[in-house]
Amino acid sequence: MSARIFISYRTADGVDKATALARDLGVVFGDEAVFLDKDDLRGGSAWRNEIHRAFDARPVLLLLVTPQLISAVDSHGLPRIAGADDPVRRELETALEAGARVIPVLCDGLNEPPDASRLPPPFDCIGELTWRRLRAYDWEPDIERLIDDLKAFGVSPVAGASSNVPSPPAPMATPPERPPRRMFLAIGALALTIAVALWIYARGGPTNGVAGNWQAQLWHGEQVRMVLSEKGDTVTLASEPIAIAERPDWSDYRHFWRERGGGELNAIMYRGEGRRIDAPGVQPALDIGLQVLISPDSGGAAIDSGNLSLRLSADGKTLTGRIWLNSAQAEQPAVLTRQR
Repeated sequence: MSARIFISYRTADGVDKATALARDLGVVFGDEAVFLDKDDLRGGSAWRNEIHRAFDARPVLLLLVTPQLISAVDSHGLPRIAGADDPVRRELETALEAGARVIPVLCDGLNEPPDASRLPPPFDCIGELTWRRLRAYDWEPDIERLIDDLKAFGVSPVAGASSNVPSPPAPMATPPERPPRRMFLAIGALALTIAVALWIYARGGPTNGVAGNWQAQLWHGEQVRMVLSEKGDTVTLASEPIAIAERPDWSDYRHFWRERGGGELNAIMYRGEGRRIDAPGVQPALDIGLQVLISPDSGGAAIDSGNLSLRLSADGKTLTGRIWLNSAQAEQPAVLTRQR
């Protein structure tokens, strides 16, 4: 079977999302139906040959719109998407020539497609297309929406892919006249476990909950006080304002902000929303999409976005992991310590 779903992305900030997207779509539609070219020199003969093989089946191109897709420049300071040798440009041109349906997929906090009037062909078609979002903190519903779109375009799931309901247990044979002895032992063990858990909770001991006050060490070791809240498997994050007026790493941006008429920029805040991931045998993990906002007295606008990936320690007192900021295109260690 030839591929019908093609994923195009900017390597600098899209390869992780493209890989995860291909993996999840492959589960539903089959790996052979999804084409993801990881070659650094993409958009060449492999891409052209594969997408033209799918011409009769009307291929679908998922174009991952990330900050670097539009803003990346070449060695002369010119937009890469304007160059004939840009791999994403070649992939989009080939897809349109092959009659592919194109779905722009907005990533990394982008809420709307870029202004098409400022984009070179063929990217100027983006504004006329129906676009979708792909967010770390809403990954599952966003993927489900894309799956529905692909089905509507005639891409067929593999047999059994849509069935996630486990089979019911087989009915028990004729019940014994009285409960076996091991049942009483199991009930006793369960009661003891519950009693111990309640005792630990009453003493303020470790739990698997993450709601509460935390002291965070984030970008370049900055110390931030923040609050995590939980509702179901949704986790939200809000930090206190962080003073940046005396920080050398913010000097250039504060100057830029002042020059563009934004006034003085003296503080920022982190806000985020994501999900808690529970799996048997391991501590809970958090996957939170971040926004960096200027303080409310300066307008509260978002100036950066990123992601925070954390795992809770066994004693429930520490969250450790990584923070990624899109402006830096890099990640650093992150540690959150629970505050009483």
